[in-house]
Amino acid sequence: MATPFTLSKDKIELQFATNHVGHFLLTNLLLDTMKKTARESRKEGRIVNVSSRRHKFSYNEGIRFDKINDQSG
Repeated sequence: MATPFTLSKDKIELQFATNHVGHFLLTNLLLDTMKKTARESRKEGRIVNVSSRRHKFSYNEGIRFDKINDQSG
């Protein structure tokens, strides 16, 4: 929260990379293993991504993807 502007190794603003891209990546990395486990064990698991209510205080237009690395925003 209110961290200094920093870019990740992939040149994505670090807080966005951590809070959004990281969850997406982790979910995708887990999917194949979860599908395989479900087939073998006949038991399905689930991935649950949770967040805070902070999105309610965002920009009216939502995430500004065209300005994702804009240091002023």
